Amino acid sequence: MTHRAENIMQTVFSLLGGLTTTGENISRGRSEPLETLPALVLEQGEDQIPEGVQNLAFIRRVLNLKIIAYVKTNAQFDTALNQIREEVYFALMADRSQGLDFVIDTNPLGDEEPEISGDAEKNIGRQVMNFSISYRHSLASAGA
Repeated sequence: MTHRAENIMQTVFSLLGGLTTTGENISRGRSEPLETLPALVLEQGEDQIPEGVQNLAFIRRVLNLKIIAYVKTNAQFDTALNQIREEVYFALMADRSQGLDFVIDTNPLGDEEPEISGDAEKNIGRQVMNFSISYRHSLASAGA
């Protein structure tokens, strides 16, 4: 049985693959951007158990996700990042259960300040988007 956090990560990965701005340029857990930009990197964050939200049947958790957008442009890199942010937001908020019956809700946690690195010919813009996904699993198994 697969941990429900992994099911969520796989689902979000699929939802974000094929966006108009980034296409299939998405990876999981990489510290460096893909060779082809623009691209997204999906990282799993903390998987917290809030106090007072479990009973004899289930445990509620809150999985934090980081979605990092990378662009390469000599123009307004923040404009390109904002286009990606809009598509990511729409993809995740269109169905706040992510199509999974054990997901309770998806919440945006805010986006970090855009960063730029590289030289004038190879500027790379980067921005982190943060989301949390509340879900539940049985007390006996994190996969059920």
